Amino acid sequence: MMKILLVDADSHNGFPNLVLMKLSAHYKQQKHSVDLIRGIPTTAPLENYDKVMISVIFPQNRNQVLDYASQFDNVQIGGSGYDYNIVLDTDIEHIMPDYSLYDLDYSLGFTSRGCIRNCGFCVVPEKEGMIRDNAPITEFLHPDHKRLLLLDNNFGASPRWKENLDFLIDTGIKVNFNQGLDIRLVTKEFAEYLAQVKYYNRTFKRHALHFAFDDIRFDKQVRIGFKKLIDAGINPDHLMFYVLVGYNSTFDQDMRRIKAIIGLGSHPYVMLYNQTKDPKLRKLARWVNRLYYEFIEWEEFD
Repeated sequence: MMKILLVDADSHNGFPNLVLMKLSAHYKQQKHSVDLIRGIPTTAPLENYDKVMISVIFPQNRNQVLDYASQFDNVQIGGSGYDYNIVLDTDIEHIMPDYSLYDLDYSLGFTSRGCIRNCGFCVVPEKEGMIRDNAPITEFLHPDHKRLLLLDNNFGASPRWKENLDFLIDTGIKVNFNQGLDIRLVTKEFAEYLAQVKYYNRTFKRHALHFAFDDIRFDKQVRIGFKKLIDAGINPDHLMFYVLVGYNSTFDQDMRRIKAIIGLGSHPYVMLYNQTKDPKLRKLARWVNRLYYEFIEWEEFD
């Protein structure tokens, strides 16, 4: 029996690492022991491990991970913050994750991989390529769980979106579309299916569907998709739109998008590209994301 150490370098973000859960399930099936460290320690553990596996998602953690890994001879590093090209073996990729590793009472996974878009600010095209089917929900939905996080990068572009929504409707599983949905792909049929799903936010405390309004050029398409959702019976208060700023837009264009969403009766959420330090954009993010816009005009806030 081997002793395996898994290190979640990005654990401070509060999100469980799916790859590590799959590795844990794989090694436990082989009767090996598995330990998890969350965050990047400054020193090596006192115990001796036969294998150390580190996952780093965010590039800003890469150097600290490399320093920690240098203390081991038997270490493997993976994750998008290290190398896009390192992937799991097929038998591990399609294993039921070990949810006990993070003591989770909900499931998570990808029904599809990749995306049909090629947004310059997004790593998905380089990392995963074009959209393709990945797995049925039953592959990663634990039988004891009634809640599900779907991690698809563009669920509506998935070749099996209708089949997957049918499953969610029939089972009554509460679902969070964690990476958001593509408003430009919303058809009358998609909206009517979506309206029957028990959709929630990340914490499953309120009904929420997340979309993006990243470019003012898509204003008309956003409004068309929005109307289809409302016509299907979805409450506009359930809709939230990410608004990317600091990438390829002016401040006036950012404000136009924000006010358009507010005017529709939905909620904007400002995303700062690469955590820009622009003080005006950071102030704009506070005004929007902390809901100050509900009781104070931007001009007065600024």
